[in-house]
Amino acid sequence: KKCSKAPKIQRLVTPLTLQRKRARIAEKKRRIVKAKAEAAEYQKLLASRLKEQRDRRSESLAKKRSKLSVASKPSVSA
Repeated sequence: KKCSKAPKIQRLVTPLTLQRKRARIAEKKRRIVKAKAEAAEYQKLLASRLKEQRDRRSESLAKKRSKLSVASKPSVSA
């Protein structure tokens, strides 16, 4: 008796498989857009925090400078 192999059958491209593929690609695009928006928002937040930090530092340095100048002036004029 001769044994024969069945031919390999490729997967059928049905409307349902195409629909799932479209949905998968659309979800991927949505995730990319959302990630970009969140990244931009986070960068904005970081920039504002950095600006606040710089402002606080410059204020504290200005206070130190004014204290030093006030402390040194009476000794010069006296």
